[in-house]
Amino acid sequence: MEFANAQPKVCDHKEMKMKVIKGNISKGKPPPKILGGVAWYYPHQWSRLLEVASDRETLEDCYEDWLRLAEKAMFDIKKSGITPKKVYIDVGNLVEWCSANRRQVDGSARSEFVHMLLKEADTSA
Repeated sequence: MEFANAQPKVCDHKEMKMKVIKGNISKGKPPPKILGGVAWYYPHQWSRLLEVASDRETLEDCYEDWLRLAEKAMFDIKKSGITPKKVYIDVGNLVEWCSANRRQVDGSARSEFVHMLLKEADTSA
C-alpha cells in the first residue's frame, strides 16, 4: 500500500510502515489538515503492475486481495486522524515516470509517485 501526503508520511504496502516528518505548528493555531494520498490501482492494470514491480513479492497475487487490504488501510488511516484520498494510478504513467527518474518500480517509487500526483492536484486546485 503506497501512501503519501503533503507532510510526508509514507506507508509502503504490507508492512504499513509509517515514516513521519512533523512540520512546525505555531502555538495558538490549529494544526493543518493532513491529507494522505493512497495509491489506488485499476483492476484491469493489476497484472501489469505485478509484471513491472521489482518488489513483486510484496504485492498481493490478485487485485481482490489488494483491494481488501487497501480498504482496511483507508479505514485505519482515517481513524488515525488523517484524511485519506485515493490517488488513481495508471501503471503506464508510473512506469514512464520511473524510467524518466531512473527508478525501479518499487514501493518507494510508487509512494513518491503518489506524493507527486497529490502535490500536483493540490497546486492545480
